Amino acid sequence: MVAIGPLNIRLDLLIFLLSLVVLYGIFRFLGLTSKQREAVIGTWFYGFLAWKGSAIVIGLLTTRDISIALYATGGIWAQLIASGIVLWLVYRLDRNLLGYWVLSGVLIWLGMTLAVPVYGTILNLPDQPIHLWSAVLILLLLVTTWRWMHEPTRGNILWTVLGASSILLFESYAVGQIQWWMIVITLVLFGLTVFLARPSRKAVQFSIGVLVVLAVVNAALPERASQTVTTETASTGLNIGQIPPSFELKRTDGSAFDLESLRGKLVVVNFWASWCPPCRAEMPDMAAFAKEREDVIIVAVNTTTSERDPSNAVSFVEPYEDAFTVVYDRDGQVGDAYRIQAMPTTYVLDESGVIIAKQFGAIDHDWLDAQL
Repeated sequence: MVAIGPLNIRLDLLIFLLSLVVLYGIFRFLGLTSKQREAVIGTWFYGFLAWKGSAIVIGLLTTRDISIALYATGGIWAQLIASGIVLWLVYRLDRNLLGYWVLSGVLIWLGMTLAVPVYGTILNLPDQPIHLWSAVLILLLLVTTWRWMHEPTRGNILWTVLGASSILLFESYAVGQIQWWMIVITLVLFGLTVFLARPSRKAVQFSIGVLVVLAVVNAALPERASQTVTTETASTGLNIGQIPPSFELKRTDGSAFDLESLRGKLVVVNFWASWCPPCRAEMPDMAAFAKEREDVIIVAVNTTTSERDPSNAVSFVEPYEDAFTVVYDRDGQVGDAYRIQAMPTTYVLDESGVIIAKQFGAIDHDWLDAQL
């Protein structure tokens, strides 16, 4: 989340919009007319509007409150609607502009990948920022895309799509979120691409050589005793891979709660306030997720010092107290320890109490599913 005056904007969305501005300048430098630039960039901009518009509609149907719906993410359905709109616009796009559209997609993907750190494990090395590995692979894909964008062919587009699918598969494997349908899609794309656009012998030899080198490096490195950071090796802090400060707070009924007591369980720590529209928008999804996943404990920390009237927080959160633990940071010490500057803010802790994910801004059911 990035603060711009009184507004808090998600970093990935800010990078997306800035990428559109950069792309407009790149396409102008490459000699595209104003109409051509608007045609290519318009597919992404209208897709963004479709995503946000459908998210608001879905949020309105769910919450019946327009002030909350404005901050809704819409989940997978809003993403599918936006993807459908983009694909329809691409289908109508001039064939000579397809290469530039693919270039725009790779550049946007590169920017958003660099902006959002993702940690995982690859080649038996310690936990590391996988988004940097992915960015290098995307840059290589960008180089190959740049060479043919002026005269795109079906084969070139297929190979680029296959490359993007392979990078996504690599990242999913590294962070432990790979699923069978990802592998199926990549294999189908590979078969289709080889059938319709056979690679040159040089490309095949180069690919085999890279695979052999990676296999040798992987075999030469020592095995790691554990794939996760433990309490003995993790330092105290607020970054991924560190252990955040523990705290003791009071529940609504006055009973004591100690974060340390949840060691051995997956924990989501969410900081919220009743006046915060994104906080109100995420509560129903958090409650639904908590009821589905009994192995995950959600701790909702109210930043009571920011409330005009603490009773507002109590009345607002009452319908959700059967789903997760609600505690009150009445003197603000916990918020200060966690450096809460934007709300909502969420930390996900593994069984050892180590941060495995964090989010500045509203979360939803899909985000929780992805992290846990």
